[in-house]
Amino acid sequence: MAKYTKEEYALAKKQKAGLFQLLLKKTGTSYKDLVDMAKQDFIAANLDIITPVERKKFDQLVFGL
Repeated sequence: MAKYTKEEYALAKKQKAGLFQLLLKKTGTSYKDLVDMAKQDFIAANLDIITPVERKKFDQLVFGL
């Protein structure tokens, strides 16, 4: 793994943040929308560990099972 100086790391971090903001703007996506999409993906990817008893607690949600 390459070693980076503190300055190189800070510049890369700043550029990543700038690129992220630019892509949000260009795609018309808000940060909240992105977080909501990530939450949905996380839930969908982990539904298999929820028991039938636990699912009853979330009876207003639709489970594709």
